[in-house]
Amino acid sequence: MSLEINTELAILTGAALASIGWIYTARRARTLSKKQHTINVILSANFNNDFLKKREKIAHYVKDKTCPKEIINGQDPDLKAVFRDILNHYEFVSAGLRNGDFDEKLIKDSEKSTYISLFECCEDYIWSLRDNRHRMSIYEHLEWLHNRWQVKPPNRFIQICEAIRGKPFYGKLERTSSKK
Repeated sequence: MSLEINTELAILTGAALASIGWIYTARRARTLSKKQHTINVILSANFNNDFLKKREKIAHYVKDKTCPKEIINGQDPDLKAVFRDILNHYEFVSAGLRNGDFDEKLIKDSEKSTYISLFECCEDYIWSLRDNRHRMSIYEHLEWLHNRWQVKPPNRFIQICEAIRGKPFYGKLERTSSKK
């Protein structure tokens, strides 16, 4: 009887350890895949000459965090198109971060100030687009990331929960500035 109990216990222990090993391996593979996709996105943007020229064209606006009135009122369609292309790229990456498809630490360590400055520069433009189109979802992921990194970073408990979950909590859209 004692031998049967030990055998059953050994089988259950082996199955539990195999399951834990499988879960660990799957989670590790997902983490490495996220990091590789993140690196690919960063490198493809940084080696894309068209993207680099557009980013250079608006760099002084972003650095000064001043939104040119010409893009809000539509007087300079070329500059508006440059801002739209840059914002779309950073919105795409922000959506990937928000959905857990990219590695947040890697993006934050390499480009945090760019995301913060770009949103703060373009906040008036973004709100004018939202008001004109009656769609609050325009560039919502970029705003979420700005709020997460600049306005109210997650506390340690939330960070632990997100690490277990494998992606950030989605958060809600809200205007954080008093600008109109």
